[in-house]
Amino acid sequence: MNRKMTDGTRTYGGKEAPECEPPSGKVLALTSLPKIDLRDAHAIRRELGSVYRDMRAGRIQSQDGTRLAYVLDMIRKAYETAVLAERLELLERTINLPPTKGTKR
Repeated sequence: MNRKMTDGTRTYGGKEAPECEPPSGKVLALTSLPKIDLRDAHAIRRELGSVYRDMRAGRIQSQDGTRLAYVLDMIRKAYETAVLAERLELLERTINLPPTKGTKR
């Protein structure tokens, strides 16, 4: 679970305190990160762009950005697969409907 510490740094791997204690010995309170909008392909594309801009600006390391982009691409593929499956199911249901009176098939 990624959580943001109050000083702006992150902890990875779900480490518990005291492993999360900074060298000063002060324990930092963890806060939740805001949710990222990944509801459709456009939102996923925007998030990919955001990761790219953060890498270019040096706000995140390129290795971390590459990992985030990889996961975002997997999410995009899963979204795309789900949308295509729904559309295919709709087409199959439409084609297999019995003909109504007065129409030819």
